[in-house]
Amino acid sequence: MSTQSLATPPSLPTSGEFPAAGAATDVPADAHSVLLLFPDLNANLRGKLVEPHLVTSKQARTEGVPTTDLLLAVDPTDEPVTMLADRGINSGSKDLLLRPDPTTLRPLPWFPAAYLLLGDLFEADGTPCAISPRLVLRRALSALADRGLTMRAAFEFEIRLFRGDSWEPATKGLSYSPLTISQVGDFINTLRRYSADLRLGITVVHSEGAPGLIEVNVDPQDGLAAADTAAVLRLAAIEAARRHELRATFMAKPIAHEEGSSAHVHFSLWNDQGANALAGACNDPDDEFYRRAAWGMLHNLPALSLIYNPTINSYKRLVPGYFAPVSAACGVDGRSFALRALLRGASSTRFELRRPGADCNPYLTLAAIAASLHAGLTSESVPDRAHLDAHDGPLPTSLEAAINEFHNRDVAVDRVLGVEFCDHFLTTREWELHAWQNTVTEWERQRYA
Repeated sequence: MSTQSLATPPSLPTSGEFPAAGAATDVPADAHSVLLLFPDLNANLRGKLVEPHLVTSKQARTEGVPTTDLLLAVDPTDEPVTMLADRGINSGSKDLLLRPDPTTLRPLPWFPAAYLLLGDLFEADGTPCAISPRLVLRRALSALADRGLTMRAAFEFEIRLFRGDSWEPATKGLSYSPLTISQVGDFINTLRRYSADLRLGITVVHSEGAPGLIEVNVDPQDGLAAADTAAVLRLAAIEAARRHELRATFMAKPIAHEEGSSAHVHFSLWNDQGANALAGACNDPDDEFYRRAAWGMLHNLPALSLIYNPTINSYKRLVPGYFAPVSAACGVDGRSFALRALLRGASSTRFELRRPGADCNPYLTLAAIAASLHAGLTSESVPDRAHLDAHDGPLPTSLEAAINEFHNRDVAVDRVLGVEFCDHFLTTREWELHAWQNTVTEWERQRYA
């Protein structure tokens, strides 16, 4: 890291920042089962299908349902990350406790008489699990709340649809075309029906600039709910595609020489008087709050690309010519900027972060954004607007480069995300790089054999 010691130790959310231990989960009487889930580090939801009484019991409400920390210590293929010494397979795959969050209960539309419920992970002794993505986001949002600020956000996911198990795109045609989107109309109708049951708030669906590529937009929500929506939307899209013999993938670049799949994030900050804290820039070009927020994002963007772009494949999307940002620049209403400022008055002014790919973890992505904003707001000094607008620093072009940047991250990131999480996540990315470096590809055989 760029600073040798922490000025203050990272803090975990207090019990008051979770739903109250013992808060009732009112599962409807007609429910046969509950899918109890939590996010892992690889943007998957994990968990168990359980009998309703297991999430409504006093023990579940006050302690949690047992699971294992191995699920936070595996790679995208479920292989244990053996580089981790104190989590997962090398430490006995010890128990974690999954405590239901009753505010997240919703019907599970593709599973009759079942409900979906998200939860938070705790250690066996009852302390919050420091490497749990949902908790990392809670901690980051708490840091903003300490400054009287609430984040609102929404993900714009680009989803690639293929036919069956093939790589044949499900659509062909123009972007934003009714003739293209109608080719997957049955899938979209199913996804919208799922969205209504799951409270996802889908507002817009349109075709994008590659075969089989669609974009799905949702309503903005407070930070944790926005991440929950994004995670459940991913699950719903995959399930809806299966119903129509399609395959939905959130891989950043499934096909070479075509548009990749992004997950642009729109976000704003609201103060405790209910006002949009970014809106001052609409009338004052040198508004200090705007400059601090933008500088925090840009300054930390190289290191936090490891979170926004967490895989080998992520960086194949991030090349010039595809509206995928390759430098840390900010500007007003320009889609070439990594950080796009939308100055739209008191109610709609916001930033759009265009760096994340569809393969990002929604919880960690919003946590990284919150940590960056907090760093900017607490920085001793920030550039004036002219220097801010001129900033155009390079961003990592590979997972290896992103790992190197993360090693040199600002200490302010650790203060918000936590040292334990940052070190753990870094090790999982180093494992991913190691796996790639030890793989012999068909391209190599064809080229060098």
